[in-house]
Amino acid sequence: MSSSALYNDQGGAEAAVEAGQESTPSTSSTAAAFGLFSADFKKNEDLKEMLESNKESLKLEAMKRIVGLIAKGKNASELFPAVVKNVASKNIELKKLVYVYLVRYAEEQQDLALLSISTFQRALKDPNQFIRASALRVLSSIRVPIIVPIMMLAIKEAATDLSPYTPRRNSNEYTPDVHNVLVSV
Repeated sequence: MSSSALYNDQGGAEAAVEAGQESTPSTSSTAAAFGLFSADFKKNEDLKEMLESNKESLKLEAMKRIVGLIAKGKNASELFPAVVKNVASKNIELKKLVYVYLVRYAEEQQDLALLSISTFQRALKDPNQFIRASALRVLSSIRVPIIVPIMMLAIKEAATDLSPYTPRRNSNEYTPDVHNVLVSV
């Protein structure tokens, strides 16, 4: 069974991903049936559907594809609301991919990016040192001027953190990021 047949006959993106198949229909049939630009629209709708699924495996697969699109230079900003919903995921791999996405698009969609800040604040207090370190890196990389006080507090707390992964000795490396955000205002 071809991937497009699997996609069309057995429930869309979820069935195709669970079967290990590519979830997009073939390019020639899509272009002929729906026009030139609808394939990208349909692909993004499938990614949104996957991100809103209850299955972690589908969310992870969607985020891998989204980061792949970003790496290829494609615009994935329209997926921002669906991606932000997954910032509080328990899956560390999924969380890292969401962080990559947020660093890329937070400046463009500042209002929606603010929804994720409370999650970063909780992550800065997490017992897992890797989560604290990655939350600090992402928080200091987000170029949203309104979160500068939160960044400063996070840097101050990182300076007293005893974990080798949380950059207490290197907390000064985040200060230029704060300065750059303030200068851009």
